[in-house]
Amino acid sequence: MPAHGTQTITTGRQWVLLILGGIVTVVVVLAAVWVIFTPRPANTPEENAGGRPAPAAAPSPVPVTAPTAVVAPGTPKPASCNEIYSPDMVAAFGDLVLNPAWTTEPGADVRVGADDPELRAIINASEHLSCRWVSPAGASGSGVSTSVVWVTAEQTAAVEARLRALGMECYEELGGLRCITETSAGADSIGQSHFLRGGIWLATQYVNAGPDGYTHDMVNSIWAGA
Repeated sequence: MPAHGTQTITTGRQWVLLILGGIVTVVVVLAAVWVIFTPRPANTPEENAGGRPAPAAAPSPVPVTAPTAVVAPGTPKPASCNEIYSPDMVAAFGDLVLNPAWTTEPGADVRVGADDPELRAIINASEHLSCRWVSPAGASGSGVSTSVVWVTAEQTAAVEARLRALGMECYEELGGLRCITETSAGADSIGQSHFLRGGIWLATQYVNAGPDGYTHDMVNSIWAGA
């Protein structure tokens, strides 16, 4: 029989304590596993090393669609201004030259073939060739500027309507429509000639220059054999 004051744990009580300790251990382990493997909510931002939310992924770039060409199959398409003039027309310009370097410099004083804002807007928005016969030394008081413009049927109708609204004289010629106007400002002769045919618009401005048959020569060169 043990002395007074000494506690004795019976065998039954030891088993109870062992079972309780095992249960507590299992609960702790299961809690740890739940914390580790439970997925984070979808709207919980991932945090970087600095404790701030990581930036969202950049949006994908929007593809840019190239404009569709308006040139209809079979429409003549000269690659350069050199292809739209005959040798005789080139010789007829004398001291004026085709597209000298200064005409492409920023801020160059050049014309586009029409002085009306609505017509210029169509030229600038469309595929075109800029062909200018001017002095090689720079802007002067004479020259001829033509834009060879490829246009849709709708644009052709809009150009014709605008030319007529501006009071130009229009008539059928060489399988197309020709519209002309000419004015005088002092000693200067200033005019325009426009020709529409089969998806092409020849828009021409001239000041104190322009050999006879200039538009006819372009038409015969562009539609050679037609």
